[in-house]
Amino acid sequence: MTNSWSRRRFVRITGGAAVGASVTGSGLARAAVPDSPLRPTRHAKVVIVGAGLSGLMAARELERLGERSFVVLEARDRVGGRTLNMPIGDGHVVEVGGEWIGPGQDAIAELIRDLGIGAFDAYYEGDTTYDIQGTISRGLLPDVTFGEAVDFAKVAWQLDRLSKKLPLGEPWLADGAKELDQSTFGAWLEERAATSFTPSVFRLIGRAVWSGYPQRTSLLWVLHYLRSAGGLLPVILNDGGAQDQRIDGGSQVISERLAAPLEDRLLLGRPVLRIEDRAPRRMRVVTPIETFTADRVIVAMAPADTMRITFQPELPKPRLALASGWARLPRLPLIKAAMLYDTPFWRAEGLNGAMQSDRSPIQLVFDNSPEDGSMGVLSCFFSIVEAPHLADRAAREHGLRRELARYFGPRALEAIGYVEKDWSTDPWSTGCITPLTPGILTAGGEHLRKPAGRIHWAGTESAKRWCGYMDGAISAGARAASEVIASLSSQ
Repeated sequence: MTNSWSRRRFVRITGGAAVGASVTGSGLARAAVPDSPLRPTRHAKVVIVGAGLSGLMAARELERLGERSFVVLEARDRVGGRTLNMPIGDGHVVEVGGEWIGPGQDAIAELIRDLGIGAFDAYYEGDTTYDIQGTISRGLLPDVTFGEAVDFAKVAWQLDRLSKKLPLGEPWLADGAKELDQSTFGAWLEERAATSFTPSVFRLIGRAVWSGYPQRTSLLWVLHYLRSAGGLLPVILNDGGAQDQRIDGGSQVISERLAAPLEDRLLLGRPVLRIEDRAPRRMRVVTPIETFTADRVIVAMAPADTMRITFQPELPKPRLALASGWARLPRLPLIKAAMLYDTPFWRAEGLNGAMQSDRSPIQLVFDNSPEDGSMGVLSCFFSIVEAPHLADRAAREHGLRRELARYFGPRALEAIGYVEKDWSTDPWSTGCITPLTPGILTAGGEHLRKPAGRIHWAGTESAKRWCGYMDGAISAGARAASEVIASLSSQ
């Protein structure tokens, strides 16, 4: 993508990034950038806010449907949103955001095929390591008694069956939706589990998949998440599930390919400060650098991140409650880190590099080595809320080596490099994974996709299928673009 940029566009973008870097996203910062008659104004029929997968897919779909008058505004100095590649040497990258695809994720599978991007099988040959209730074991499954296995299977079956009763993408319409939304997933588990093993395993799943605790997460939201993925098994399975394959060149390459043909219709370093929708006049989208007028706007952001934008007039109260509720979530602030080694030494020892825990500082570990195995990479998720001794960056790298050595032996101490992304400190993303607490989904869920005047919503959280995944981001972007085309046609 960078090879096609002109020098003039580079100056525009870097200048915008410099201005955007001074905008914190708070209400005070937004108010500190008033309208100015010196700020240039441009017009496009459609303004897309956000150059992650969803926003870029919306742009692609608009063009496919014959609409070329659009512009994509991105606050960061890069595309990709919550997907991000980091170089690790010898031409290899490691993903420090979203990365996997799996069976049933048809939207992203079709897209990468069209873009000429390949995928390869993630590495799962060998035993997985488990740390559950303080016991470390290895194998296809954790060490478990017959009674514990039966109890877990029974509760998992009940959860899966309950999820499949929900209307796809509209859980608030389910029978008893309010009661399900008022209950936490943890309370539901405690009522049904006959052993302590079952809640511990689901605590593991909650930390690894949603970065949240069952005791804080809405039962309805969990059911909705599972329903959007086709059930419990696709979510929790690695090989053959949602973590089945990885993207050639890293997942951010999808956004880079989508962005390449946009040229001057993609503007980086453009945080949106205000969106005005005062019909019948044209809409106005204000950034620190210029103001845009438009007939329609697509906001392709996580609901919580839209709280950085001032909307005039104010959004409908249910939509505002939904976004603010998401922003107030007691989530686990995530860091995704990668420890680098000369070789994937664990493979020779019969291990697949995966570790799953319900209580250790590291929530999840997996083999993220290059496809050719020319070097070894162990990637992991963890939160400093659960591991305050890892709060300091220098101490973190040393502490993670010791944690990995608990599961993979002393050779894990011999790392040759380390990279990380602390999503809790990202200025443009309110976290990376976002489970909902009780009461939010039924109060405002119908406004996940419902347009607010001439404002349309994209982003993976708004997807009917595979919400929370890259696939959901792709389908949501395409849907929003189709809504805009239909709305413009009927104008």
